Amino acid sequence: MLLSNHMRISQLIQRRSECQSKLRRMNVEITDLKRYAEHIADGKVSLFEMFRTPTSMFNRQMMFMQTSSIFCQQSATNQMNYMMAQPNYQQMIMQQSQQNPQAQQAYMAMMYENFYNEAQKQFAQYEAELLHDKESEMEQERTSVQTELEMIDAELKQLREQRKQDVQELYSA
Repeated sequence: MLLSNHMRISQLIQRRSECQSKLRRMNVEITDLKRYAEHIADGKVSLFEMFRTPTSMFNRQMMFMQTSSIFCQQSATNQMNYMMAQPNYQQMIMQQSQQNPQAQQAYMAMMYENFYNEAQKQFAQYEAELLHDKESEMEQERTSVQTELEMIDAELKQLREQRKQDVQELYSA
């Protein structure tokens, strides 16, 4: 009984060590995920934010920037095309271009930029939702690992007490 008890304690100690290591890794991942989410919250990623992003999230951030740029350009272009196809807008543009062509170009550039910025916010919101889902998933897994650790500690405590009793019985006999 003493030997099997000792073997089980050894297994539990190894399993506890693995769980603690996994828990540490998960805590780092969750922290990195939160820091990354802070950097992309406004939809734009500045150079300063790029340098402050955790290295584990660098590839994801680069992918976000590339995909975001393509999405925003397409969205702004589509919205501009839709707006240009509207009869009321065409009349306004015709009147404006006759009066001041530079003002018309500035207005078009401002509209495009507004559409682009709105698309950036939408894309950042989408990424934030993905990050939130991933964080929730990781939090559940972390809770599961913590529960497993508590069960291991409880069993270890019980086995150590049993071992102590077995040793006392062995030497008292």
